[in-house]
Amino acid sequence: MSGPISRLTSRMLPDPGPGRLLVLCTAVASLGNGLYVTGGAVYFVHVVGLSPGQVGIGMSLAGVLALFTGVPAGQLADRFGPRGTTAVFALGKAAALAAAAFVHSFAAYLVMAVVLGLAEQSGHVARGALVTGVMGREGRVRLSAYMRSVFNGGFSLASLAAGLVIALDSETAFLSLFWGNALAMVLVAGLYMRLPEVPGVPREPRGKRPRGALRDVPYLAVAQVSGIVRIGPTALAVGLPLWLVVHTDAPRALAAWIMLVNTLMVVALQVRLARDADTVRGAARLQRLTAIVLAAACAVTAFTGAMPTWAAATVLLAVAMLFTFGEIWGEAARWGLRYELAPANAQGQYLGAFATGDAFALIAGPTLVTLVPDRLGGPGWLVIGALFVGVLLAGGPVVRWAERTRVPEPEPAAEAVTARA
Repeated sequence: MSGPISRLTSRMLPDPGPGRLLVLCTAVASLGNGLYVTGGAVYFVHVVGLSPGQVGIGMSLAGVLALFTGVPAGQLADRFGPRGTTAVFALGKAAALAAAAFVHSFAAYLVMAVVLGLAEQSGHVARGALVTGVMGREGRVRLSAYMRSVFNGGFSLASLAAGLVIALDSETAFLSLFWGNALAMVLVAGLYMRLPEVPGVPREPRGKRPRGALRDVPYLAVAQVSGIVRIGPTALAVGLPLWLVVHTDAPRALAAWIMLVNTLMVVALQVRLARDADTVRGAARLQRLTAIVLAAACAVTAFTGAMPTWAAATVLLAVAMLFTFGEIWGEAARWGLRYELAPANAQGQYLGAFATGDAFALIAGPTLVTLVPDRLGGPGWLVIGALFVGVLLAGGPVVRWAERTRVPEPEPAAEAVTARA
């Protein structure tokens, strides 16, 4: 029995040490996030009395403003060290979640949602720098894959638990979602502080400072092109189910199965399929694969509206698998590119700048994958697919541009920290 369990553990978790502790942090955080994301919106509408539109406005505003906090958060992580910075942002998120229990108006909800979004995004950026600092260049992409695999599994389990809370329809039960997530983030902050310390980078004199991330145009170009592939997960989670219900004869229950297949594939395959993304060349190749499978998924979806029930169901399930492969490869490619093309002594700042590439997918993605196919029918999916063809054509040139112009930096001393740990 120990043999199969040991093999399963090694497949789901990295070797014992700082990497496994970071995965544990991710697992705890994913449970809290799953509880809040699934049940929070229902609470604010059903108990507080906000309209769905007001809840959506708060979430959108928080998401947009969070895009602008990445670089300052990354600079703090670089300057003061990512371990303590990440822990502080986790505590900030805990405070925002605890405050959510006292929200009784739209204005208070907006403040809470924005603070929560800023803490979440800032923590994400600082955690990326922490991964580099703890694991070094060789292990950071693989650990990111482990973390994402575990996050998806934990988030899904917590979403099921939140469904039970929603079924209870009790204010006390709803509030437990916030308190549970807040306590989870306090625990995560404590776990972060058990990691090896990663020293900050001393501030350079004004005349000797290297160019900032927001002035590194080639790097920003890579971020913008790579960010387009993040429309793929939105197409799968939002656009495809809506298309299935409104424009095809496939069984409506298939929408739930599509998301189940997505979750299982990410949990099972993310680590394995991210193996080649730890170099610029490997990450660029995965980005090309991502663009190809996402464009193919859109092209095939365009023809499902005229298919009979069984054929539409079969093809849409295959399309969901294509979108999921694109999601897995796309995330791995983004990890490799954002890490490898950034200076070793400014990882936090550059990771924050890379996050600005999410803007188009975050702001335009939901509208694009719902409105365009609904108004244009099948050709609407071809329009979306054309965006991924654009990534295929532009991705290689912008990556080579960024690679040519990047400034070589010495590897940070954090790899020695890993060795000592």
